[in-house]
Amino acid sequence: MSSAALSLQMKASDSSDEFDFYFQTFYNARRPVLMSQHKGWKPATDVYETDDEVVIVVDIASISTSDIRLTLQGQVLTLRGLRRELPVDEKRHYHNMEIDFGPFERRIDLPARVDPDRSVKRYLQGFLEVRLPKLDLLQIERRDLEIDL
Repeated sequence: MSSAALSLQMKASDSSDEFDFYFQTFYNARRPVLMSQHKGWKPATDVYETDDEVVIVVDIASISTSDIRLTLQGQVLTLRGLRRELPVDEKRHYHNMEIDFGPFERRIDLPARVDPDRSVKRYLQGFLEVRLPKLDLLQIERRDLEIDL
C-alpha cells in the first residue's frame, strides 16, 4: 500500500477522502476489503492484571513500530496501525488466504486506573507488550482532588 493511501486512511475525514480510501484499498489489495477505515482487521489481544500493573499483549507480526500508534483516553487504550502487504513479484494462485493486511484498530477497556507516564512498551518477535502501572488510591485522590486557597 502506498504512503498516500496510508495518509488517507489515517485522516479520511471527508467523503472524497473516504471514497479515495475505498478505491485504493479495493484496487491495490490482493484481497479487496470494502470496509471503513475504522473497522479493518483486529489483531489477537491478551489483557491481564497483576497486583501492580495492567498488561496488554498484542499479536502484530511483521508490523513496523513506525506504523503503530497508542493513545490512552480515560480508561480506554486505543491501538491503531497498519500491516503492509509484502511485495509480490510473481503471479500467484492462492489456495488459502488467512493473513490480514491493511489498517487495524483495537480499543481496550482497562480494568484499573493506570499511570501512562510510567508505561513500558516492548515489541519482540511479533508481539507488542504494553505494561501500565496501576495508580494506587493515594495517587488517584491526589490527581483528582484540586483545592484552591
